[in-house]
Amino acid sequence: MHCPTPKRTLRSIITTFLFLFSVVVSFSFVKVVLAQTETPVEPATTTSQTTLTAIPPRLGDDGSLTASPGEVLQDTVRVRNTSDKPLTILSSVHDFVLDVDGSTPIAVTDQNLSNRWSLASWITIAPNLQTIQPNETKIISVIIAVPDDALPGGHYAMITHQPSTEAVPKDGETADTKLSATGISQRVGTLLYVNVKGAINESAFVRSFNIPKLTEYGPVPYSFTIENQSDIHIQPGLMLEFRDMLGRKVDQVAIESKNIFPLTERRFEGSWEKVWGTGRYTATVTMNYGSQGAIAIAKTSFWLFPFTLVVAALLTLLVLLAMFIAVRRHLIHRKTDQSAKIKELEEKLSRLESK
Repeated sequence: MHCPTPKRTLRSIITTFLFLFSVVVSFSFVKVVLAQTETPVEPATTTSQTTLTAIPPRLGDDGSLTASPGEVLQDTVRVRNTSDKPLTILSSVHDFVLDVDGSTPIAVTDQNLSNRWSLASWITIAPNLQTIQPNETKIISVIIAVPDDALPGGHYAMITHQPSTEAVPKDGETADTKLSATGISQRVGTLLYVNVKGAINESAFVRSFNIPKLTEYGPVPYSFTIENQSDIHIQPGLMLEFRDMLGRKVDQVAIESKNIFPLTERRFEGSWEKVWGTGRYTATVTMNYGSQGAIAIAKTSFWLFPFTLVVAALLTLLVLLAMFIAVRRHLIHRKTDQSAKIKELEEKLSRLESK
């Protein structure tokens, strides 16, 4: 039976472990490439024809609608018919509440609703019923009469437009409006933001700043929540900064700002696009908001470390070291055996010569 030589055995062991190491490295790189190139597949949705467009979608969120108690503001909004047929459009004013996502406004039709930030009862629009021809845009006047006892801070409402089955009334007539069967699906609107001057509390916080404590490779996901405790909506400026374990700034990311209504929260999430890193990092969210430039800060730490690759490399090094020690011992042992045999032969030659 033929037994493999030590040299061939060691060569096979080295080849096997180098192959396994290359497989591990390749698998890790494939996972990184997939993480960088994979795009989420959005579920298929049914599309419906949009026939109305509200212009602008928001009015006054930049602070342009600011008044003192007792003052009257006047502005305009527009509605455009993008269908191929004339539409009779009913425009109305509502207060609204936010949906469970914290960002989608839902019109409130209860006229008896009264809350700290209500605005609908202050607004008069004209006309509220009109026929708009295909691809035509109509202007609606908006008059906002701020009460003498209006509380300082933000007040909010929405002007909605939707198809109606009633004809536009002539002068002196009153319309008994009825919504069309498709009115709800085609309703569009403009959000109104009115600021009443006075002593306004401005207070906001960064909550629930989360980053996975250990990530092997990027992108590194992050999320945080902004809680607005102010008497007015805010549109904070947000910056995310990353520093390494030595305190050196390695990246800075500007985050798109969004309106946050009073006494509500809004979630922000994204990912840091760094792929490779080794060590502990600190992320800092800096938020500036309000008329006085207030600042709120939140920090968290995390590790970015290619754990799989490092473990594979260490195991490979340990195996190679073990093989090196085994080979070295084998060579020393063989050298010792050869020295003993040479000494034995020399002794035999010496005895033969002495005879």
